[in-house]
Amino acid sequence: MKLNQLVEEWLYSYHKDNIKTQSLMRYECAYKNYILNDKLGQTNIKRITPRDMQEFINEKKKLKSRVTKNNMSANNINILITVLRSAFSYAVDFGLLKENPCDKIKRMSTKNQKKVVAFTVPERLKIEQHIRAMKDPEYYGIILCLYTGIRIGELLALEWKDINFEKGIMSINKTVYVTKNEYGDWYLEENVPKTNSSIREIPLPYYILDDLKELKKSCNSKKVVTKKDGGVMRAATLRERFTKLTKELGVRSLNFHALRHTFATRALESGMDVRTLADVMGHANAGITLNVYTHSMTDHKINMMNNIPNLMPLVENPPS
Repeated sequence: MKLNQLVEEWLYSYHKDNIKTQSLMRYECAYKNYILNDKLGQTNIKRITPRDMQEFINEKKKLKSRVTKNNMSANNINILITVLRSAFSYAVDFGLLKENPCDKIKRMSTKNQKKVVAFTVPERLKIEQHIRAMKDPEYYGIILCLYTGIRIGELLALEWKDINFEKGIMSINKTVYVTKNEYGDWYLEENVPKTNSSIREIPLPYYILDDLKELKKSCNSKKVVTKKDGGVMRAATLRERFTKLTKELGVRSLNFHALRHTFATRALESGMDVRTLADVMGHANAGITLNVYTHSMTDHKINMMNNIPNLMPLVENPPS
């Protein structure tokens, strides 16, 4: 059996029904882009050694992205390693091989892969003030992300029944994303979030609840964020509008996900404890929140350090 045959059997005959569509799509892209037509993909699995696998991964690390012109990201390399390791484990479990040649392959660290970038307080105020002045309900989702840190897929899946106005609680229990069907056609998929920690309840500030009550009066859809006619708001549309908005306002053209980073950074600066923030953000543990966000608070750390009182008495003639 060749490697490409093994991966196809593992992915489509064994693993497909046990994973979410998004994960299947990532694995499928890794297989088709890097394994299917590669020399290693045409090799009999019994002839593949651990060294072959290490050389294969080293080679892929040097590949340049067609879009960014940078080397493959650590996340993409790790997805590729996951596909190969899992496929070979399948071969071992079913007696096709005695050992997994990927067992010694190390995943790449993603700790320093991306630096979190958030809007400054003046930039955030400029964005919010402009959207409120527009009085266009199609843009309110941007403000909601600034005050809750929810992801764009969670925002577009949000329904009015997910908001308890009496208790002031918003439930995040689903997400929307674009994916492909078995015929290769793109379509919108709505499903539960990828991780259990992403299913959460977020208490809403009273002023956001007031906004939502007003928004609901004129909304003719079960979704919170829609087009004015009740039509589906797509992530690509909202991202394009946000990019255009930041350019018009003269603020940095950060991506839509920067709204989530901005919420987390401002929340920590306002004194929210890390455990609470982790719950609100949908992180599995507070360690993730610390690793991602605390290094982005340099200005806040400087202010905090300068606020520490000087306990040393003033000495008119210090010793020489």
